[in-house]
Amino acid sequence: MTGKLTEPRVITDYRGEPVCILPVGFYLDDTRWEQIWARFGDKGASLTHDDLRELFPDEPALQNRDV
Repeated sequence: MTGKLTEPRVITDYRGEPVCILPVGFYLDDTRWEQIWARFGDKGASLTHDDLRELFPDEPALQNRDV
């Protein structure tokens, strides 16, 4: 499960409810997987893009892109 995502990925819980949506280019590894689930557990709700930016501030895939 390690590497950059080549397509968006929706992570869901055991009920099929969304945990978060990860963008193309997001680097996912076991440590980040655990961080996402820990934040989801603390928050008790789906993670937003801002939640992910707070967790991974240096992740290029989460930065704003000028259009």
